[in-house]
Amino acid sequence: MRSLYQRFKEMLPGPIRRVLSAVNQRWFARTTLQKKYGDWFEVDWRRKFTTVTDNEWKEVYDRAWRNHGNDCVEESDLLLFLDSLSLPGSVLDVGCGAGGLVIGLAKAGYDVTGMDVSEEALAIARSAAEEAGVSVRWRVGFAEQLPFADKEFDYIVSAHTLEHVRDLERTGAEFRRVARRKIVVLTPRQSFKRYMDNYHTQFFETSEDLASVFALKSFDCREIDASDHKNEFQGKALFYVGSL
Repeated sequence: MRSLYQRFKEMLPGPIRRVLSAVNQRWFARTTLQKKYGDWFEVDWRRKFTTVTDNEWKEVYDRAWRNHGNDCVEESDLLLFLDSLSLPGSVLDVGCGAGGLVIGLAKAGYDVTGMDVSEEALAIARSAAEEAGVSVRWRVGFAEQLPFADKEFDYIVSAHTLEHVRDLERTGAEFRRVARRKIVVLTPRQSFKRYMDNYHTQFFETSEDLASVFALKSFDCREIDASDHKNEFQGKALFYVGSL
């Protein structure tokens, strides 16, 4: 749940919130994160992510899953995705993480594949799928280079992943290449901060910022309020549905 400090900040006028945030970023945020998470957390990730190798990238996320775990998907998120898709259909979940979304879609009758950059995340997801009694195919891969054929899936879905990619333009192009019918994405609505307790590399302040990634003529993109979520992410988010 949101901390008392977060709730207090939300009650303040915008200019005061921005001043407090700037002071925190300048003097306190980096040290606070180091104390909170220890050596495994890449506190300077937003400074270095463009220079790391693929293997280094994977190891960073494997460490995150081993030490923290960060399933952001709620039941209300699953319902949003289900309302946007039509049965029957094949679905690729890019950045499936612990498998909450892809397992929910499998239970609903979709032919599903879950992909993530982290082997640690996929191990958690496989275990959860087995426990749920659903069949899911699993692949390791990067969003910027999807290991699938052109138009292989009816739908590409992605929840709380687009904010983690290295190359946003290539990711959008890959989603368009592999999807046949729709691209459905959920991502935080956030502005850039140097130090945050996550590995976000891309920031979407408006619906237009997110819609421009996919450059589709037919789409709907709206803000949703996830402030009451119990899992990792609480706050404003953007939900995008684009038709090919």
